[in-house]
Amino acid sequence: MMQGKPLRKYLFGAAAVGLAAAVLVSTGNSRIDGTAIAGEIDVRTLDVGKYPVLPVSAYYEYRNDFSYGQRLASMRLADSLLLGTDIDATLKYGDWDSFTADTLLSSFSDSVQPALKEHKLLYGFATGSTDIEDYESFVLSPGDDAVADYQRQYRPTFFGMSVMQFPDAAAAASAAEVIERLDFEVAPDQNQRVSLDKYPSAHSHWRPGVPTLGSIVARGNYVVNLQVGKPTPDLAALTALATQVLDAQLPRLDKLPPLTPTEVLMLNNDPGGVLERALNSQRLGGPEPEHSASYGLQGYFHVRRDSFAQRDLYQNSGVEKVGIGWDATVIRTRDAAGAEQFQTGLFDGPGFIHADAPTNVPDTTCTENEVTSAYVKRFTCSVRYRQFVATVSSDQLHDTHQRAAAQYATFANAQ
Repeated sequence: MMQGKPLRKYLFGAAAVGLAAAVLVSTGNSRIDGTAIAGEIDVRTLDVGKYPVLPVSAYYEYRNDFSYGQRLASMRLADSLLLGTDIDATLKYGDWDSFTADTLLSSFSDSVQPALKEHKLLYGFATGSTDIEDYESFVLSPGDDAVADYQRQYRPTFFGMSVMQFPDAAAAASAAEVIERLDFEVAPDQNQRVSLDKYPSAHSHWRPGVPTLGSIVARGNYVVNLQVGKPTPDLAALTALATQVLDAQLPRLDKLPPLTPTEVLMLNNDPGGVLERALNSQRLGGPEPEHSASYGLQGYFHVRRDSFAQRDLYQNSGVEKVGIGWDATVIRTRDAAGAEQFQTGLFDGPGFIHADAPTNVPDTTCTENEVTSAYVKRFTCSVRYRQFVATVSSDQLHDTHQRAAAQYATFANAQ
């Protein structure tokens, strides 16, 4: 399955017992000073190579910042957004983007950007799902756009959706109206207004002959900017798909309290306590949506579509939080038994080849990946500690082993 990746710029145009060893000196070599406590191994014996073994808080302190807060708010929002498979099992491929008020602007046309600024857009998250793996761009541009025309040769069913939060409901409603008007006026002689029977407040239009339909609707402080597409320009099918998406998405937003600017500023950088435990060789901070981010399971599947094939494993193991760190991905399950269940199933199935685990690192399994990419290295090891499981990767097995050892020590030292 395709790895989730950020949308292109033109996307939205128009408890366990025992205490850990206490670490006093870390990364100069594989020796770690400290005292082992009964019940766990002496992590000083582990070959961690050049890698640090301290939790992130030992060298990085997050300081609340509004720009960072907007990133955290967008990650929070992702956990309440629809995946294509929530409405149709075939809509399993997709893209995503996370944005602040400033970075979002580059995803909209020049004509729309002033309206977003005027209505004080706070943050948002964009996601798209389709049934065609090679359909990448989720273009929201007119039928005469060359890129859009090229992409339509795949004849996809898709939806592309950005959800934005504004300071209040009045600003959201006004923004929705203005955005629709500006988008419609790009080609007023060709566009045609459309009504969604179930959502009369939604502003919708299409261009006859083009198999896409745009709809924008305000819901409390949120605005949903939606584009749907079908293989053929069938207006009934397009309005049905738009209605289906809104049916599934709007109730999710109703359950997510909007944030005030002050609340955005004060968001926790690591609400699940997962990034604190992730191997971080460069001692980097965050938040960054792809490298230093804490998600619930829904949000994680937006940004890591390749993991969705194991959705049942994540759900049945009770995965509660996932931290995408700079050098490791850390999941937290409901309890230690859930972590063991998750680790047991993680490398089970096609695409995984058994690889030797590092010596003396408890509860660690490794695999050689049949298919590699910019995102998937040749070797991956999973490291389990209490209710946490981390994965670390490298193109060299020895390096992966050292990363796994350092990750185990980091787990221990974070307790």
